[in-house]
Amino acid sequence: MPAFPMFVDLSQKSVLIVGGGQIALHKAKALEPFGPGLFVMAPVVDAAFDEMPSVTVRQKAYSSADLEGMDMVIAATDDRILNAQVAADAGKHHVPVNVVDEPDLCGFYFGSMITEGDLCVGISTDGASPAAARELKKRIRNALPGDVEASLAVMKVLRPLVKLVYPDQKQRSRVLTRLTKRVLEVDVVCEGETEHK
Repeated sequence: MPAFPMFVDLSQKSVLIVGGGQIALHKAKALEPFGPGLFVMAPVVDAAFDEMPSVTVRQKAYSSADLEGMDMVIAATDDRILNAQVAADAGKHHVPVNVVDEPDLCGFYFGSMITEGDLCVGISTDGASPAAARELKKRIRNALPGDVEASLAVMKVLRPLVKLVYPDQKQRSRVLTRLTKRVLEVDVVCEGETEHK
């Protein structure tokens, strides 16, 4: 059964990443733009974490007490026994867990993502084909208007104004749909003009 795609505000959340190597670094870099408190824990930690000021590094071995106060945990070590222990502890503490390369131990997992300002598109094949997810990500990115971020910024300003002027939800929906199409068309036209210069 496919997983439910859910977007979560991580800005006030604490995330523990158990592991200090390249996989842990990749997970930290994926999460960092979304503003959680990131805690990386391992006896040995990649020096690249020093370049991530938003990450708190704890150079120590993991224990179940480290889950205290955490909203989610990622087991990203090369030790399958330790990863399974992290998953079991997270289950006991009711903390959502992601175990790298062990989908059966995961309560959530990372899909392929496209982010452009306020736009975030998540892509998942539910583990069937990560290669297909990567290819679809490329195709979706190529299908987006060139400056979708600016288009969304315009709509972010227009939407509350339309809500004030059109109290009827159906009418408001029609107006917002037309406005969105026009804003995105302008973006595509401008992009086309730029390409022809």
